[in-house]
Amino acid sequence: MSHRTSVWLVPGLLIFASCQSGPQGPERRTGPSMTLSANVDAAAGDLEWTVTAPSYNLGADGTVDSVDERLTLAVHAAPDTTWLLATRLSGRAALRLSEQLRSTLAAWDGVPCLPQVEFPMTLEVAPTSDGMRRGSEANDVVWTIDPHPGGDLSRPSIRMTARSDDAASIRSATVTMDLSDAAALQRRMIRLASTVPLGASGVADLAAPSGPGWTTLFDGTSLEHFRGFKKQSVPEAWRIEDGTLTLRGAGGDIITREQYDDFELELQWRVTEAGNSGIFYNVTEDRDHVWETGPEMQVLDDERHYDGKNELTSAGANYALHAPVGDVVRPAGEWNTVRILVCGNEVTYWLNGVEVVSYVLHSAEWKALVAGSKFASMPDYGQRSSGHIALQDHGDVVSFRDIRIRDLGSRD
Repeated sequence: MSHRTSVWLVPGLLIFASCQSGPQGPERRTGPSMTLSANVDAAAGDLEWTVTAPSYNLGADGTVDSVDERLTLAVHAAPDTTWLLATRLSGRAALRLSEQLRSTLAAWDGVPCLPQVEFPMTLEVAPTSDGMRRGSEANDVVWTIDPHPGGDLSRPSIRMTARSDDAASIRSATVTMDLSDAAALQRRMIRLASTVPLGASGVADLAAPSGPGWTTLFDGTSLEHFRGFKKQSVPEAWRIEDGTLTLRGAGGDIITREQYDDFELELQWRVTEAGNSGIFYNVTEDRDHVWETGPEMQVLDDERHYDGKNELTSAGANYALHAPVGDVVRPAGEWNTVRILVCGNEVTYWLNGVEVVSYVLHSAEWKALVAGSKFASMPDYGQRSSGHIALQDHGDVVSFRDIRIRDLGSRD
């Protein structure tokens, strides 16, 4: 969803530093419920909604060091990905807002001869009550929805306003969008709302490692969720050692028995010196190798393997297409924590708590990168909308542990 627009912003708003990094920021920690950020010279551009699941920052030992347990709902300017408005919502608040959107969309469905009108999203940021116009943050925020802004039936739209009241000022920001944008936002919110705790406080239950919506694929005791690529069982070279899934010898790649569309995957990996492996998704068995259909997050000892000399093939990369941001991989023999999120065509990789890669499948950029890579000769590469998760046998000893997945359903 992206439209060309001129963004109306109250003159004088200053950029609020904590939001400058926007969706590409290295960490998302618990913070204010609402932040407003804008630039008086903000150029016209594409405005988009972003809804992200909670981000976890795991310690080196695999335990939770810090966690933002809420969804993030943000409006950002597509060209530079700067967040202009961001809020964090508990699961209950997200479900409530999604239901409001659904109800409002249904009301528009009841209007006869409704024109199909698409127009750019707009964002209006109100000044504080004391007259100062500046970047703002607030700990408590309420979203409201106006189903028929202005009563203009020739321009069917939905207006959402985030408002925070405190003793010093009233802060608010309003997003106006067409019905297609509103419907897309409602689908995304309802899909991700169930992935966070429903309590009003939004506090995560860290004592329950399975968490809401998670399926454990490997708990250190069973390989029931995996099988060999084009096989019915797990090859003997893949074995359970001290609670880890470890490859020793020639075993071939393994895949999940289930297939996934939108999902959130978490696991840890460890390689020996000069080791190489990979994590693939949207894999099918139509071709001879997993890498002929599924994109890969690289698993590597950057220090000693020759692939580590090229950022495009280094640890955490979307192999051969997107280089990771920053050098966060840990040395051979140490555990690395991975999170992969696929929502529609939007794909994001995290390595050791840092967002390292983000891209959009089937976008113009994606197609250009594939056309200029070795995958250009593979007609099925990256073309599937769903498939198996695969772990690669690249001929080196590699271990995985604490593998779990959250199935987010089918894409739009």
